[in-house]
Amino acid sequence: MLREYKLIPVLLCFVFFLLFYGLTSRADLQVSDEVSAFASGIFLESRGNLVIDQLQWLEDTSNISLGETGRDGHLYSKYFPGNILSASIIYKLTKTENDQPYIWNVPPNLNAGMDGIALAASNTGARLALRANAIFGALAMTALFLLSNRYFTLKTSLATVLLVGICSDWWYQSRGFLSEVGAGAFLIASLYFAAGKKPYASGFSLGLSLLFRPTNILALPVWGKAVIDKGRKAIWSGFGILAGLAVLGFFNWIRFGSMTHFGYGNENFTPNLFLGLLGILFSPGRSLFIYSPILVLAIPGAWSLYKREKRLALLAAWMVLSYVVMIAAWHNWDGGWTWGSRLLTPIVPILGFLTAPIIETIWNRKGDMLVIILLALLGLGVQLLALAKDPVETLVNFVVYGGINYNQTIFTFNNAWVSLQARSLQTWQFCDLDAYTLRQWFGNCP
Repeated sequence: MLREYKLIPVLLCFVFFLLFYGLTSRADLQVSDEVSAFASGIFLESRGNLVIDQLQWLEDTSNISLGETGRDGHLYSKYFPGNILSASIIYKLTKTENDQPYIWNVPPNLNAGMDGIALAASNTGARLALRANAIFGALAMTALFLLSNRYFTLKTSLATVLLVGICSDWWYQSRGFLSEVGAGAFLIASLYFAAGKKPYASGFSLGLSLLFRPTNILALPVWGKAVIDKGRKAIWSGFGILAGLAVLGFFNWIRFGSMTHFGYGNENFTPNLFLGLLGILFSPGRSLFIYSPILVLAIPGAWSLYKREKRLALLAAWMVLSYVVMIAAWHNWDGGWTWGSRLLTPIVPILGFLTAPIIETIWNRKGDMLVIILLALLGLGVQLLALAKDPVETLVNFVVYGGINYNQTIFTFNNAWVSLQARSLQTWQFCDLDAYTLRQWFGNCP
C-alpha cells in the first residue's frame, strides 16, 4: 500500500543535506572540468559571455583539456550548461560589491599547474556558487526520500537516504562542482514523478537533467511510463524534454556554431566494453562498490522490488544497466583524475532506491542488520578518507612525483587510490581537511 508523505520530514531531509553538503564542500576546484565550467559561469554573469580565454595559459602549459576554440576564435568550456548556469545564477544573487577576482589571468608561476587557479579567500559569491552541488545533492536525497516513502515505511525511507547520502560516493560528489550530481538529482526526480503518474513533472525533470548530462536521454522510458499511465493526451508533456534538448542545442551553437557539437573533439566511445565493465564494477581503484559498498544491496533489492512493482523495478533496472554499459563503452570510463565512481554518479540515487526493499526487511533481523551496518561503516570510512585530504593532490603526489603508474591506481589493490589516500594521511594535519568552511571555522588555515 502506498504511503502518504508528510511535509515536515521532507523539509528536514532537504535542509539537513543542504547544510551537510554545504558545510563539507570541498576547499578548491580540483580538476579541469570543474575549472572550465566554474569560470564559464562566473564570466557569464560578470561579463555576459562564456569565453574563458583567461585560462588559455593553463591549456597551453599543461596536458589539460579545458575545451575547444569556438567559431569566433575564443576558448570555450566543453562542459554542459547545467552547472554553468547554476553557478552564474548563484553568483548573481550572492556576489558582494568588493568581490575579488576568482580566476587569475596570468599565474605567478607557469609551472604551478592547477595551483594557478585561485578563488576568493572568504565566503563571497564565488564560494557560494561553488556549492551549487550541495543544492542538487540535497534535492536528490529529498526525491529519493519521497520515492521510497511511496512504497516503504517512513523508518525505511529515512534509513535509505541517510545510508546513501552519507555512506556512499554521493557525499563526495555533492561536495564538488561536477555536473553528474545535478544530472542524478533531476533523474531521480523524474522517476519519482513518473511513479506518481505525473508526466508533465517527469518530463520537465528529465529535460532539466539533460542540461547536466545529455546521456540522461536514456531515461526516456521513465517519462514514457507516466504518459502511458495518463493516456495519449499526456504526450504533450514531452515538451519539457524537447525544451531541454533545445537549450542544449542553443548552448552548443553559441559556442561552436553547431547544435550537435559539445566541444569534446576526438573523444569518443571505445570497442573494449569488457575492460570498461570490469573497471567500473570490479577494479580496486574505480569500482562503484568500493566507494559505495551499501549499493551492493541494490542487486537483491531489484529482485525484491520486481516482485512488488514490476514496471517500476524494470524502469530502474533499465536506467542502471543502460548507464553502466554506456559509461563502460566510453574511452575515459574511469572518469579521469577524479575521485570515486564519478561517471556513474547520476544513477547512485536510483541504486539507492533499489536498496530500500532490503532495508525494509532488516528491522527485526539482527544478522542482516549487522551486515548493513558493516557496509555502511565501510562506505563512511571511504568518505571520511576523501574528506580528510584532497584526494587529487594525493594522486598527483604519488603518480606525478612518486613514480607510480596511473593504471596501478585503477587495477592494483596496493596502489589503488583508496590505499594511496590512506597512506597519505601519515603526515596529516588539520589544515589538510578538504572542506573549506570547516577549515575556516576550526583551524587557522588558508
